[in-house]
Amino acid sequence: MISLIPNPRRVSLLMIFLAIGILLWMGVVSLHFLESFLHESDRVEHSWMVLTSVDRLFSELQDAETGERGYIITRTTSFLSPYQSAVKEVRGHVQDLENIVSDRPGQKARAEKLGRLVNKRLSLLENGVALGEGVSPQNRVALLTVMVRGKEIMDQIRQVTQSMKSSEYLRLRRRSLQFFRTKKKVLPFVGSGLAASILMIGLSAVFLSREIDRRLQAEQKARQYGDEIRNLYDYAPCGYQSVDEKGTIIRINETELVWLGYQREEIEGIKSIFDLVSPEDQAGYREAFQGMLRGEPVRDLRLQFLRKDGSRLPVLLNASVIRGTSGKFMSTRGVLLDMTEKQKDEERILDLNRTLSERNVQLEVTNGELEGFSYSVSHDLRAPLRAIDGFSRILQEDYTGKLDAEGERVIGVIRSNTRKMSNLIDDLLAFSRMGKKAFSWSLVDMEALLHEILPGVLSGSERGYAVDVSLSALPEAWGDRTLLTQVWANLLANAVKFSEKSEKPTVWVEGETIEEDIVYTVRDNGVGFDMQYYDKLFKVFQRLHAQAEFPGTGVGLAIVQRVISRHGGRVWAESRPGEGASFHFSLPKRNGPAV
Repeated sequence: MISLIPNPRRVSLLMIFLAIGILLWMGVVSLHFLESFLHESDRVEHSWMVLTSVDRLFSELQDAETGERGYIITRTTSFLSPYQSAVKEVRGHVQDLENIVSDRPGQKARAEKLGRLVNKRLSLLENGVALGEGVSPQNRVALLTVMVRGKEIMDQIRQVTQSMKSSEYLRLRRRSLQFFRTKKKVLPFVGSGLAASILMIGLSAVFLSREIDRRLQAEQKARQYGDEIRNLYDYAPCGYQSVDEKGTIIRINETELVWLGYQREEIEGIKSIFDLVSPEDQAGYREAFQGMLRGEPVRDLRLQFLRKDGSRLPVLLNASVIRGTSGKFMSTRGVLLDMTEKQKDEERILDLNRTLSERNVQLEVTNGELEGFSYSVSHDLRAPLRAIDGFSRILQEDYTGKLDAEGERVIGVIRSNTRKMSNLIDDLLAFSRMGKKAFSWSLVDMEALLHEILPGVLSGSERGYAVDVSLSALPEAWGDRTLLTQVWANLLANAVKFSEKSEKPTVWVEGETIEEDIVYTVRDNGVGFDMQYYDKLFKVFQRLHAQAEFPGTGVGLAIVQRVISRHGGRVWAESRPGEGASFHFSLPKRNGPAV
């Protein structure tokens, strides 16, 4: 009787022979595709060699141009070395490129054309270097001609190189598509053959062994990750806790245990979260807890927890519910932040706010007193001054010829000082009101503004119209036009006044934008000042020159500084005695009015 059960040995041999046959067939097919791959790879490598050679050629040619220009501009021989090196490299790259594309007629023709253009360019570079050694006008004209012709040649070279690169990129695209098609053919063959061979020769045991090894490694890594996550959970800079539906704490991290002063065995499974919440926060937390069970997360809830020693711990709680795949409640997940320092900061802020409020009240009282002082200066002081000036004028008019020269001089001194006192009061009031005036923002045309105020400034000076004022282009700026008018008037008046005694008094006004600021400058060729007294320059009533020599009240520059400070800018000056002075002020560059 013939047995129908196949012989395992024969089946195994049959499967092995079949596997060997499949592997041999796969080998033949793979060799065919490998040969195709290698062929395409060589062609791709060839295209990249062409592209690289073109780029290197053009780069070295640009380096040669740079060396030539550096030598022509500086006549420094140090530029000749990189120039000569670049020229040598260019010739080598031209030869390499012609060799690479010798098997392709189209690219070969372009390479030959490129070689001719490069030779022309190198010849022009040599001419430029030779012409750069001379300084005669004829050399300069010839050099300019050489440089113009060189640019034309470089444009032609750029066109040829771009044409060569475009051709190579097109070839690369076609070869990439060919690679993709070949890959689509190879992968099914290799994949199916490999699967069949693995199935037939019984390599499943090897893979199973490897899988077991991988599983063991994965378990070891999982334990490591678990330890790391546990460590991260326990020693995070915030508290973590989980509670069950009844509020019993089932999990808590070490950070929170340290905060509360408990041991883990005193908390987990024993303490209720409600035991840790302070009595005054119980109602709010129970309401939030019930909402959390309904699916409403707790967000930024401020609480006080009770430590083991009875002290309070201010915390910020965020919590939500963890549910299983069926939607059943598992536990809560809560995060606590220690608010101790924040609470201290809030208390400090409240103290600062109270202090600020008290100082605001004091400031209001002081402002009231200053307003009263301004009123007194404006009214109470002006009346006696007007009386003194009036009576002295009557004496001067009615007793002309009756008083001796000394009497006339004394009356003149009285009237001069009353006028000086009146001007001083005006400037003092203007300075005190400067900080109260409301801003009226607009984009100010500084040039137009100076043309408006300059005639008034010049007419108010003894030699005003003899002063030469040079105005450069001035950028526009955002600011209060009225206040900026006062700034320009004060700076120009000072420049005119202190330069009047020069043989040819001159004032320069300039402006420029520097990074985020617009800087304006008023310079003169007047008497200047000593910089060692600079700290007095912008203070009220501080003068660096004698009243008899240069009259004034010493308030103008203080007003300038206050106005520019209110605009968010700054004021500064430089000078030397007898060499004039430069006053600068800056305004922030803005796109609109300051908020």
